[in-house]
Amino acid sequence: MGSSIIDGILSNQIMNKSDIFIIEPNLKKRRFLNKNGLSVFSKISELDIKKLGIKALLIAVKPQIVKEVAYEIKDYMNTNQIIISIVAGKKIKFYKNIFGKNISIIRAMPNTPASYGKGITAIYPCEKTNNSNLKNTKKIFSAVGKVVELKQENKMDIVTAISGSGPAYVFLLIDYLIKTAVNKGLDKKTATILVKETLLGASYMASNSPKSPEILRIDVTSPGGVTEAALKEFNKNSIFLKTLDRAISAAVKKSIKLSS
Repeated sequence: MGSSIIDGILSNQIMNKSDIFIIEPNLKKRRFLNKNGLSVFSKISELDIKKLGIKALLIAVKPQIVKEVAYEIKDYMNTNQIIISIVAGKKIKFYKNIFGKNISIIRAMPNTPASYGKGITAIYPCEKTNNSNLKNTKKIFSAVGKVVELKQENKMDIVTAISGSGPAYVFLLIDYLIKTAVNKGLDKKTATILVKETLLGASYMASNSPKSPEILRIDVTSPGGVTEAALKEFNKNSIFLKTLDRAISAAVKKSIKLSS
């Protein structure tokens, strides 16, 4: 995800390559980033954050190692810098306990379509974040899609479950629709094209039409028709809705667990 954000920043000319410094322990990834003209270091101690006048740090690591990474960064930070975290489940309180109460922290939850400039990112700034830092953070994530600002941090768990994990649910639907089409007699190539383009078109309509998704669904559902027959199966005993609710609840529960 960090690489996608960097690509978006550079392609939209929000920052220059000379203003971006990356910490990447993985040698193979460092070599790849170096080939692209980026300044890459294996550890934070190799980078003089204060001397370079770095104003913001973006933390993009797995939740399991973020504590170790944060303590490693701590000795090189000052209260004039901001920390932007895209680590799932880690609350602002977690960072304040490490970096101090006066540091500016902004939580962000992008999703994988950011790799293609079609992501959606929810952000939540702490009370120490000024308007300038908030504006710049929005600008960064706008380079890879759209941005929404949350008013309450506890909403980040449901955001993680809906938009953070959401692409995986869509990919699952695509995969199952393709497999079903093949089982019903279509060749895989044709099935794949039909399903992908259908999802793409429907998503475009939902995003651009003034009509709600509910109305769009009603519009395409002729009484006594083929679509209605399929939807009746989806809605039988509310199985689809109940399964979806259980899945989202499990994701929210996991996000809350990661933050505790």
